[in-house]
Amino acid sequence: MESWGLHEWLEYQETLNPKSIDLDLSRIEKVYKKLDISPPKDKKFLIAGTNGKGTTVAFIEDLLINRNLKVGSYTSPHLMSYNERIAINKKMVKDSDLIKAFKTIESVRGDVPLTYFEFGTLAAFLTLTQAKCDAWVIEVGLGGRLDATNVLEPTMSIITNIALDHQEWLGNTLEEIAKEKAGIIKPSIPIIYGDDSMEKIIRKIANTNDSDLFIGSVDFSLVDKNEGSTWYGLFNSIDNINTPKTWGPAEYQNLATALTAIELQDENLLPSESELNLILKKFYLPGRFEKIEKKLTWILDVAHNPEAAKNLFKRLELLPKTGTKYMIISMMKDKDISGFIDVFSDVISEWIVCKMDTERSLTSHELSEKLVTFGLSNVTVMTDPKKAFNYVKGIASKDDIAIVTGSFELVGPAISWFDSVQ
Repeated sequence: MESWGLHEWLEYQETLNPKSIDLDLSRIEKVYKKLDISPPKDKKFLIAGTNGKGTTVAFIEDLLINRNLKVGSYTSPHLMSYNERIAINKKMVKDSDLIKAFKTIESVRGDVPLTYFEFGTLAAFLTLTQAKCDAWVIEVGLGGRLDATNVLEPTMSIITNIALDHQEWLGNTLEEIAKEKAGIIKPSIPIIYGDDSMEKIIRKIANTNDSDLFIGSVDFSLVDKNEGSTWYGLFNSIDNINTPKTWGPAEYQNLATALTAIELQDENLLPSESELNLILKKFYLPGRFEKIEKKLTWILDVAHNPEAAKNLFKRLELLPKTGTKYMIISMMKDKDISGFIDVFSDVISEWIVCKMDTERSLTSHELSEKLVTFGLSNVTVMTDPKKAFNYVKGIASKDDIAIVTGSFELVGPAISWFDSVQ
């Protein structure tokens, strides 16, 4: 154990609890109390929501870094490297930092069967503590109420939106899912909700906690105008924002939410018009409508539920209407495959299915059979992602578009593949 590398530590963490997902705060709370974790006094953002969490985290990071703050973040899952999950000023931490944190956790854990995610969450909090960050921006893993990140006492709680996903753990209705996500609302801590559906449930829980609630499109918004967009905050506004032409409604929501969170934390941290436009010009988040021009146009997007699919579809509609559209897709067994596929059924010329390198993935044939059952006939089966990418590269022309979507665990290998091909 003393000489273990990162890979050995991560493999070990997967053996401690028989369940890969085990929503319960009791284990992490026991170990958390034994560790020297000290978050900053303010600027602690805890972000839940079905979609857009990663984008909202990235916006908040950029806005705080713009004010020369040292910003620590924790996100999941990762695309290519575990280290991506913990970043300081958007630079991922080293293996040695992670291993040091893992050793400290193991030395106090005793017989508490932490899950892989709980171990990682504690490691993130320890690493950010040791880095003496001015601000923490923490993404909830799953749900909210019983998620490991909810041991944190934030100064700002954020819910991006509520949609159907992870029903096996969070409930089968939007109402049930809303209650789980609203579990991050803490007494007297303000809550920003980027959407307006399920407002009654969110408001009821906010009122119970005596927490001020601010709702997207009611209390704040980002409005697209001909001469540029305008953010209307709670007390401030920013005009002439150069929002990218390929943004969908979700990106507008996420930026509006991030700006409002910054405003509510400390309005002096808000950017000027020119600063915000520079942030947006440089903004980059891998796997979120990531556009790569290599022989043809590739779009990499981690959308994996129908709501995210709808936003991806709207963004695809903004691209030039030329050539053939191919979709390389793989999905986890617990996803709403029908709801996801249905969004794109009229615009995709050929579907290429493959299996990801995880037990949770549908096999190529399982996914193919589902697509055929949904009435699609133009389905090509590939055994793995690399073969799927090479297949499309071989048949497509320069005016075509290939969309790689359905999971982080498909988009990650796509990025690696692009790094390896000429």
